[in-house]
Amino acid sequence: MMKLSTLVLGLSLAACSVETSGPDDIATTPLSGMVGGQPWTFQAGHTSAFLSEGEPDFFATLFPAPFTQCGFSEPQGNHLILSIPKAVGTYELSLSRNMTFVVGNNNLIGLDGTIVVDEVTPTTVKGGIVASYDSQNDVNGRFQVTVCAE
Repeated sequence: MMKLSTLVLGLSLAACSVETSGPDDIATTPLSGMVGGQPWTFQAGHTSAFLSEGEPDFFATLFPAPFTQCGFSEPQGNHLILSIPKAVGTYELSLSRNMTFVVGNNNLIGLDGTIVVDEVTPTTVKGGIVASYDSQNDVNGRFQVTVCAE
């Protein structure tokens, strides 16, 4: 009996140490935070028609600088790659649905967080995300990206 109570206590303590985020944790302000240890604020993003075709998620890139979406050039520097579901809802990040903090030549895969998709139209997807890789790569807020034609 003592072993069972010790096991239950251990599992209870482990459950208390798990950090999770949910839709209530997503800020109502524009997506911002730290990427590569530097302040980062979302300005513009778009989907990749080729990489999103036939998939349940949009393959999207988000940048801290304006640019012509759905074109052939993107801004340089730190940015985010995000797997955005094509259906309205709340989704936990995981190995199959994650985000990447692109810092120089490093791709830091963030698995801790939540993404909310509020609206999907033929030309845009709106939502929010709270996600982190570590204290130097952590973002929270709202976004709208352009859906590029397939």
